[in-house]
Amino acid sequence: MNLWDDTLFYNPKERPALSEEIDADVAIIGGGFTGLWSAYYLKSLDSTLRIVILEGERIGFGASGRNGGWCSALYPTTHGYDEVRPHLIESIDAIGTFAQSHAPEVGFVKSGTITVARNKAQLKRIHASSSLHETYLSKGALLGRIGMKGALGGLYTPDCAVIHPGRLVRALAEYVEKLGVIIYEKTRALTIEPNRVTTSNATVRATSIIKATEVFSQNPRSHAPIYSLMVATEPLTDEIWSEIGLAHRETFSEALHLVNYGQRTIDNRLAVGGRGARYLFGSRLRAQHEMEYRVHQEIIELVREWFPALKRTKFTHRWGGAVSIPRDWHPYINWDRASGIARAGGYSGDGVTLSHLAGKTLAHLILEREHPITSLPHVNWRNPLWEREPLRWLGVNGSVLATDLADREEELTRRPSLIAKTLNSFIRV
Repeated sequence: MNLWDDTLFYNPKERPALSEEIDADVAIIGGGFTGLWSAYYLKSLDSTLRIVILEGERIGFGASGRNGGWCSALYPTTHGYDEVRPHLIESIDAIGTFAQSHAPEVGFVKSGTITVARNKAQLKRIHASSSLHETYLSKGALLGRIGMKGALGGLYTPDCAVIHPGRLVRALAEYVEKLGVIIYEKTRALTIEPNRVTTSNATVRATSIIKATEVFSQNPRSHAPIYSLMVATEPLTDEIWSEIGLAHRETFSEALHLVNYGQRTIDNRLAVGGRGARYLFGSRLRAQHEMEYRVHQEIIELVREWFPALKRTKFTHRWGGAVSIPRDWHPYINWDRASGIARAGGYSGDGVTLSHLAGKTLAHLILEREHPITSLPHVNWRNPLWEREPLRWLGVNGSVLATDLADREEELTRRPSLIAKTLNSFIRV
């Protein structure tokens, strides 16, 4: 079961499906963070707008309600990052202001993130890749923050907060409803045309339309859905936390090539996620793929390797979901004034903060309000398409396998991986 759904404190609100034709100024497809922040900022700029959100399942069904709870300044590509970064930090703080004012149960704490090196190759890589925004932590300084077995050193950046994403996405939905936004659940968009969205039961006529579906995009070549799976422990005792550390609820990861991420939750669990599940032919999405036993077990074994005190601890929750990876790993925020259709996505797993920035950007683009964010590098970026099958299946799954081999190579050689260097030149066009 998804930890974030299981620890809401209340039963989530159920909303009706669209049952009759309606008119709107803006129709938003998708009830995740991108769609909700778009509605929030559109209403902030013009409170008279008639806005509807059409969600195919329920609010927070996708990545917004399943992610690792990192509200970070991470960006999937180096292109334009120096220009985008200040706005990501502003977004982190804006999310914090919203949470503290309207949803303290989200447990927003901006305590930074720690990247831990556990072998000499990882240590060399973090030294080589560190930026002015990161502080190097010696072994002693690192162990004062996180008691990870085998840690040799690490990096720290203050530009990350921890949240309970399930509570945040639902609190945001209820807040925009108070502003007058109407949300329909169990209302899947079948066709999207200029000024018109057709669902199974009714049609919405709208001046502007925002496609905020990301991984649920209908074009299988526009993105590769990569599954990221998570586990969480039972609430841990103070004695165990004294060994693990994370006294300020810092987020953390090991400097592996295979993506991993963790946090200390607001109710004192350890929640950790990682990649490694296989890509499904044709960019298919399958619910059963969110519960791949092998990957969950590998994450649990990694956590127990990091923190031996958890050897007998119960892992009470297992869940997962797909993230959207464009061919060039570049996020996009596109607005076509002629058709009135906008879209945003390509967050590649860094979506909690990027979706806020995207929603704010879309609102300013649609209402033609001047703002520096409307000219950032990802605005009206055009991603190349992924290769056709079976090349896409071979390439993506081969990349996942090579990433695992790169980590094994570094354990043996104690040098930065040649496999990873070759792989990066292939997957990032």
